[in-house]
Amino acid sequence: MSVPLHRLTSACAGRLAILLLAIYWPSIAFCQDPPPDAGDAAEAPAAAPLPPVDPAVRAILQSDPTDPAQIVRVITVLADLGAADQAGPFVQRLVDANLDEAAQARLVEQLGSATFIKLSLSGQLPAAGRQFADSALAAADRQARDPARIAALIERLKNPDPRARQAAMARLRTGRDSSVAALIEVLADPARAAEHGPVRQALAGQGVEAFLPLVAVIQASPPELRWQAVDVLGRLDRPEATIWLLAPALSPESSEAVRSTAAAGIVRLIERLPRPSEAAAALYTRALAYRRLERPLTVNAAGLTRLWHWNHAQRRLESRDVSPRLASLAYAADLAANALELQPGQVELRRLLLGARLEAEAYTAGLGQPLPRGIDSAFERATRAGSDAVEELLAHSIEAGHPVSAAAAATVLGEIGSADLLDRGGARPAALVQAVRHPDRRLRFAALEAILRLKPVRPYPGSSYVTDSLGFFAASSGRPRALVADARPGELQFPSGLLAELGYEVEATTSARQVLAIAASSPDFEVALIDMTLASPTSAQLVQQLRKDNRTARLPVGILASSDQWERARELVRDLPLADVFIRPQDTRAMEYQLAGLFEATGASAVPAAERQAQAARALEWLAELSVAPTGLYNLRRVEASVATSVWAPPLAPRAAEVLAAIGTPLSQKTLVDVASQALQPLESRQAAARAFAESVARHGTLLTSGEILLQYDRYNQSETQDRQTQLVLASILDSVEARAAAEQTE
Repeated sequence: MSVPLHRLTSACAGRLAILLLAIYWPSIAFCQDPPPDAGDAAEAPAAAPLPPVDPAVRAILQSDPTDPAQIVRVITVLADLGAADQAGPFVQRLVDANLDEAAQARLVEQLGSATFIKLSLSGQLPAAGRQFADSALAAADRQARDPARIAALIERLKNPDPRARQAAMARLRTGRDSSVAALIEVLADPARAAEHGPVRQALAGQGVEAFLPLVAVIQASPPELRWQAVDVLGRLDRPEATIWLLAPALSPESSEAVRSTAAAGIVRLIERLPRPSEAAAALYTRALAYRRLERPLTVNAAGLTRLWHWNHAQRRLESRDVSPRLASLAYAADLAANALELQPGQVELRRLLLGARLEAEAYTAGLGQPLPRGIDSAFERATRAGSDAVEELLAHSIEAGHPVSAAAAATVLGEIGSADLLDRGGARPAALVQAVRHPDRRLRFAALEAILRLKPVRPYPGSSYVTDSLGFFAASSGRPRALVADARPGELQFPSGLLAELGYEVEATTSARQVLAIAASSPDFEVALIDMTLASPTSAQLVQQLRKDNRTARLPVGILASSDQWERARELVRDLPLADVFIRPQDTRAMEYQLAGLFEATGASAVPAAERQAQAARALEWLAELSVAPTGLYNLRRVEASVATSVWAPPLAPRAAEVLAAIGTPLSQKTLVDVASQALQPLESRQAAARAFAESVARHGTLLTSGEILLQYDRYNQSETQDRQTQLVLASILDSVEARAAAEQTE
């Protein structure tokens, strides 16, 4: 039953008068005076006893809203009173109303999105209430972005009544970037020129939502649209727009309309027009800031940022969500291109532009994947720049800490350069050769591939780097490995076991010296866990040594510490890259959690197992090619140990066996017969090893010891119960040995 205002008790009157105004619906029941007599009480069912709550909250709980807007107001008031957890019955009414998307959108328009955002973020509100708020906001957003609705609002911009136009502009703002794109599409249509004036006004009214879309239009759109975008950008009253107006205002490539409009916008924003040299310097500085990821960008819940671009073929603005790094590279390239329009001869600007574009396209394609090709691709731009410019970009990218663009430059050099790039005179290795020893694995691999593509025929400074790097890549089995080091043998077992449960092949050691040797022996180590007291005087010293070797420089390191060592351990790793403190994990979940935090710092530089195995296969192919090359430029014995490891990996065994055959040493022959004799190895691997052994013996003679030969006879004799194929493999090894012995006797 409803109660008029004059019957409110004094306990509720003050606060409820305000609440009434906030909720404002008819026939609402608030707190009441006690019933006048027992008869009245008998006529009504007994009410459940209420908990001792704020009288205002109690009054709201006794209300009976029926309209969805009234229900939302009640829930909002309860949230304001700190009683959102008691809103369950009202939330249920909303759920039971089963409002469709249009009704939910109307609620948001009626009550304002701030109301629903507040409810969505309320930690006390029942989950169903938060879900309803999220659903309503999503419905409102979809309706606001509906192309038909936006098109209808744009039509209203033709209305001669300024109030009607203002209303349409206000409603267009709720469409956000969808409205911006639709408005720009109208500006791009010459047939709708009569609408362009009010559309530009509406676009300026979009504020910050229009900023980056307009920048994209200015960078790449046709001239007739560019001046309109320049006009609107200059009217946004945002000083940061100045940097994007500099090239349109000062470039000789701009049309007169664009130049004058952009200049007017700059003067409006900063009160003077800079000289071209000042503008170029400002553009270069800003481009460098983006290149170094020093300019913050707005990101969504997924950590991505919206990047706009003009589609020339479709004559429309498009967008995609990309990483902040990729967006920053795109802005760096655009600003460098703008600066080049003002100062075309600047080498630094050309280098910055080319490096940013190469890196952006490398990230777009996926690190480790081939660079995009095409008439306007960064690869083709680099090709046109020439090998000298690309070599300089490679050297500068290495020095500036941009390994991705350096790897892309190395790839380009491998296709457009010549072997002369490898010997620039003097003892210092050329930039491409130095890159073979860079800490970044993908850059090393790209440089290695480029050098081998150039097919040098004479020695050059640093040629041994190539052999060593080939050996490093060839040693990969593709399986993830982990290193655990602790001076106390008893402390090695538990963390090693946890890592093994997570799928790692674990190598454990109690020696600091062994840590360095083991970590450098294989490209498959993905993490090292080192006790903080292992190395003297601190484990930080050991980590610093790891960082000095290009093979281990990017190896993530966890410093194992107890809880009472936490502060000291944190101090040790404070200035060490890719290192963090590990409180000794007690289960796999804790280990996995800490590993995830450590790996996050490696970012895109981490090379997954599949890519490592592909690199190993390619390195073995190169080694096989070099093994039959006539020049003898590379000493393949330097890679013997690595290839002897990879021959045990079934996917790599056939190619690795070829290389071992060419190396022709006692170790290589022994490895081949061991693989061929191992019943657990796939038959294809054993057959490849036996063929390679036969080839090695034919080229280099039998290098097995007498004891090793006798062992092979024992292996053959013991194969009596084994399958026919195994017997044939073992017999072929003895045939090779005996044939060589017979040939030597007849000589």
